[in-house]
Amino acid sequence: MVAERRACDACYKRKIQCDRSEHDELCNWCRHHDLPCTLNRIRGRKKKTKSSTESLVKRLERIEQGIARAKAIKQGVQIPSAATATATPAIAAATSVTAAPAAASPASLAPSDGSSQFHRKITHGRCTLCRSNDNSQSPRQLGAAPLGQVWFSGQKFAAICSRNGIPHFTSLGEQWIYSRTGLWPHFRNDDAFAFRETDHVPSAASALQSLKGPAKQAEIQKLPERWITQALLDTFIASDFRLVFPVVERELFEETIRVAYGAPVTDATIEEIGSKACVLAFLCVTSHHFATQDAAKLVDSDACAKQAQLLISDFVEDASLTTLQVMVMLFLNETLCGHLQGACMYHSIACRTVCILGGHTIANDPHKTTNLTFQELEERQIRRLFWLCYLFDKDIALRNGQPPIISDEFCDLTLPQDYIANRFSEEAFSATTSSQVPFLPSDLRLSLLKSKAVSALYSAGSLRKSDAELLRTIRELDEDLENWRASIPPEYAPALSIRQHVKLADTLNINTSMLHIELHLDYHYLLNMIHCASGRCVVDWSESGKEMIFGLQSSLDLSVEASRSTLIYLREAAPRLAGEAFWVFIFYPVSALLSIFFNLLRNPQHEYAEHDIDLLASATKVIRSMPMHRVTTHELEYLRRMDAFIEELGRLCQAATAKARHEHGGVE
Repeated sequence: MVAERRACDACYKRKIQCDRSEHDELCNWCRHHDLPCTLNRIRGRKKKTKSSTESLVKRLERIEQGIARAKAIKQGVQIPSAATATATPAIAAATSVTAAPAAASPASLAPSDGSSQFHRKITHGRCTLCRSNDNSQSPRQLGAAPLGQVWFSGQKFAAICSRNGIPHFTSLGEQWIYSRTGLWPHFRNDDAFAFRETDHVPSAASALQSLKGPAKQAEIQKLPERWITQALLDTFIASDFRLVFPVVERELFEETIRVAYGAPVTDATIEEIGSKACVLAFLCVTSHHFATQDAAKLVDSDACAKQAQLLISDFVEDASLTTLQVMVMLFLNETLCGHLQGACMYHSIACRTVCILGGHTIANDPHKTTNLTFQELEERQIRRLFWLCYLFDKDIALRNGQPPIISDEFCDLTLPQDYIANRFSEEAFSATTSSQVPFLPSDLRLSLLKSKAVSALYSAGSLRKSDAELLRTIRELDEDLENWRASIPPEYAPALSIRQHVKLADTLNINTSMLHIELHLDYHYLLNMIHCASGRCVVDWSESGKEMIFGLQSSLDLSVEASRSTLIYLREAAPRLAGEAFWVFIFYPVSALLSIFFNLLRNPQHEYAEHDIDLLASATKVIRSMPMHRVTTHELEYLRRMDAFIEELGRLCQAATAKARHEHGGVE
């Protein structure tokens, strides 16, 4: 009997014809490529195809019989015992599984003490990492994808908390830190670092707990006087805030105001309820931003947010522009208040709503800018809100480690008409008029690059890339980022590297200054995020090729240099930030701190070690110099945690340098 020919492992993997015979030890491919010609792979069993059709028919019959019996039991029909006796094992199994829920009542499943064994612990908005109080993070908590993870030397050393951006170190990361410093780190979220329980409760949950019964409806129906809303709308339309966050359109929102204030106290329609929520959400956001205005002083922004949140359940299924605007404005409010977990939830609904409305496929704005029909105004506003959702989506993915909701493959990502010319024109930074086209935060082209980086470097599929493929992807993204930088006008283009103190021009207005700051911090942050992905590479520095070592080393160096530039630039620019931007910009210094920290521990005697330690020490002052719109116990507690975190980083870096000097002196 002739033996069955098998392809060798190398040819099988490449799906090419293998000419190896039982007399040859090497096939032609392996011989010419100097590869071992092995037959070590495990072969799976061949599936039996005999009577496969008959087997499938029998399986379908058993399933149908099981379904029929389950329906009979549900309807209370008594099945003769003979049927049960002659039933196949599959039917018996289906009977037992289906009958159990019908026989047991909810009361019989509850323990005698009145507490349910299925009761889920309320986590009050904490991220999955903060929920754990043990000394190690489970694989489920760390996740399979590298998004939100901190990798170094091919190992997961930390994961970013989605609530505040402060990393949680794994046991492996702490062991590595100990090996480099001789000290065990103290990063645990113990009672000294924990938020108080009241801080865990997001504003929406707090609202639901505080308003119950008949008083709930009475309080919800109350709107501030109409002139207050109209005054804040006029202020919003004439401000630069509208150009960055075009959350409402004047003509459309005036109709929303008319419907909201004309709605009856009881038996309101879905449209009227949604309009009320939209007015309340608008008052919440604008009273925060224009706090010095007389009309804003008459608005309780927290109460408006609470009432808008309570109304959501009555109109959330109505996918309309009004619903979309409510979700976007509540997202902004939660973000500006530091409730990042709640903000992510509103953002998710906003993204789904804008896609239902077709905002992801509306390619261009209308060719005319005046005398638009009501439908054209709606389509234009939906498209603008799509871009807001899109750029928020990519920022949340990179900063909080949450997977993006909007997929580029299903969107028309044609930029708005004349976007680049409008974004950097002098008119965009002059006195604002209602006819000016909004230009949105940062640069949309940079958001497109962020989306590309998330997919190529931080998706679950990116884990299947070899080290060489990963480094090639990093180089390609770096080139794309550099092409973007080169396209920015020189007066706004970020510097490649910042080593000295930055001096910002005193003549810059708030628009120009914020754009300058956003582009610089966004550029260096994305550069860091692109190149720190090289930490997933597992390279044997003594045996790997020179090209691989050079590529990995240069990528790590670029990541650290971008982090240095972030802290140096922010040291000068922090006082110029808008007060409500604290929770948006805090992720920049935290990300930079981690890159510098791991680089110091990897090589504590490099030429910039002392400079980097000084940078770490100054980070506390930099963060505390970032303005806050309002300071509550939430902000104070966060600053205290950041102080402790930075102090611990500095302590470990000092220990690492001292340990390296001692070992080096011992060798000598």
